[in-house]
Amino acid sequence: MKNSNTMTIAADGALSDLSQKVVLVTGSSSGLGRDFCIALARQGCQVIAAARRTNRLQVLLEELTSLQPHRPHLLLPLDVTAPEPDIDAAVEKSWQALGRIDVLVNNAGVRGEVKMSLDLDSGEWSKVMTTNLQGVWLMSKAVGRRMRAAKISGSIINISSTSSLERGLLVGNAAYASSKAALNQLTKVMALELGKFKIRVNAVASGIFKSEITDELFQKPWVHKVAEKLVPMQRWGLANPDMTSLIVLLASDSSAYVSGTIFIVDGGYSIAGMLLQSSL
Repeated sequence: MKNSNTMTIAADGALSDLSQKVVLVTGSSSGLGRDFCIALARQGCQVIAAARRTNRLQVLLEELTSLQPHRPHLLLPLDVTAPEPDIDAAVEKSWQALGRIDVLVNNAGVRGEVKMSLDLDSGEWSKVMTTNLQGVWLMSKAVGRRMRAAKISGSIINISSTSSLERGLLVGNAAYASSKAALNQLTKVMALELGKFKIRVNAVASGIFKSEITDELFQKPWVHKVAEKLVPMQRWGLANPDMTSLIVLLASDSSAYVSGTIFIVDGGYSIAGMLLQSSL
């Protein structure tokens, strides 16, 4: 196995080898998380696919195994809203099973109900905050501590949203936007703190991609005509390769000097701050 502190950036700028990387992806049973797992496995990574819906994880495992028949991948039943001891125990189980974790992709998240701030109840607010912010912190804490102890030059990748940006605010999106804005700040603070341990922390603020959260929106017949008018790239995002290519780069040692950055992946949609009602 390679020395964890040895960078493998090719002189010609090619993507470094990921075949020795172990990657844990939360929220991997569907949508972007599932696509991240598949893209990383195609690059040679061993994948720990974590999610609540274990029946879907089994289907994912079969696909991962078909990509790499001779490398074991791991299914991890995990609820990021669980108490800290439960999350830490799940991370320990994964670490013991595969011997290390080089990359953490904090993808699990919920949008929550679309309601005016005055009509949003505290239970809904807490659910969104616990999933989108506390869950990321606890996962990063559990994995980051082990990376530090093992002297692994790791990468933590947080999936944020353009809703976290001032130019991406939407009516009825108070809890979600607040959780993702706080996530951006958490990303930067952890990058400041963990840099001396050679652990990078970045976030990807995604625009509108087809997923469970946006499935209803993408079923509307006019949605692609809206993209042609409002998105400079004249289309909505495709998980693969629009998001997966960046995740692969941030997982690799080719981005060894990149930390504390919020990457915006939205085809330029949020540049002008044009309003797309969240009720759509």
